[in-house]
Amino acid sequence: MAIHCCRTICQPYHPRISGGFSMTQNELLYMLTIAEHGTITRAAQELFISQPSLSESLNKVEQEFGTRIFSRTQEGLVPTAFGAHYLKTARNILDRYRKLETDLDEYRQLRKGSLTFGIPFNLGAYLLPRILPAFQQIYPDITVQFKENNSTELDKRMLSGKLDFSVMHYETPNEAIHYDLLAEDDFYLVMPLTLARKYQFPDCRTLSIYDLKALEQEPFLMVASRQKLRQVADSILSQLSIKPNIRYTTKNMETAKRLAAVGMGITFLPHSYLNLFSGVENLACYPLDPALNASWKLVIGYPDGRPLSRCAKEFIRFLKQKIQPDEV
Repeated sequence: MAIHCCRTICQPYHPRISGGFSMTQNELLYMLTIAEHGTITRAAQELFISQPSLSESLNKVEQEFGTRIFSRTQEGLVPTAFGAHYLKTARNILDRYRKLETDLDEYRQLRKGSLTFGIPFNLGAYLLPRILPAFQQIYPDITVQFKENNSTELDKRMLSGKLDFSVMHYETPNEAIHYDLLAEDDFYLVMPLTLARKYQFPDCRTLSIYDLKALEQEPFLMVASRQKLRQVADSILSQLSIKPNIRYTTKNMETAKRLAAVGMGITFLPHSYLNLFSGVENLACYPLDPALNASWKLVIGYPDGRPLSRCAKEFIRFLKQKIQPDEV
């Protein structure tokens, strides 16, 4: 099917559909309208064309196919068996054509616009450099703004209408917010190399619940209690029935990681953050027993029932395309 999209945008144009027979968009519409009304007279009135012109189009289509589309009866024009198949196919073609026109129209409207979204600080540092350059290259005239804050504050701003949506880690759901899953981000146990040698854990081995229980007396480095990262860490330790010996508490997961690197204790970090601000020199990083469900979900959240702008929908579509479920 050869459809010249550019000309369709600029001016009315009804392309011919190739493939052995010559059909136009108008002819497909004419046949469907005749089938709907059952007479040339009523179909011509709806189409705002003359009866002779519509009759000529019908005869032309039937001549091209070498068979009748409609049987002429006292009750009017009734589709033949071939005609019923033709009309079903014509309806599908026109539906696809209308979808093409809609998609192109939405694309044109996306050339300009604005959106504002929220994102937590560390997630922004990880995600934004990977997403924004590619998006702005495609949509240079869309103004993109982002606000960084903790998830609780972002939820408040989003529900008050100050943000279109937020990209966040899902832990405790808010009933007023709809969530779309982007990816699962598994947690790792991060410890000094010296401690890994002490327990003789092989590199990159998944630590079993038995392995983790052996660390019960070691000092832990934790982030602040209200942070979602801490909620996941607390859940892991609770499942292990470990009451941790917390040596230091920090609001910055990078601080916890660097303290672990100089031998001050053990911490938990999501995989996406292991190399965020620095490498893993002097650290051993281990995936955890799947039975612990030690992960958090990367989601897009937006107010339930509030429509999103075209720009926001396109950014979300773009983000989902770039961040595949197994990429984080």
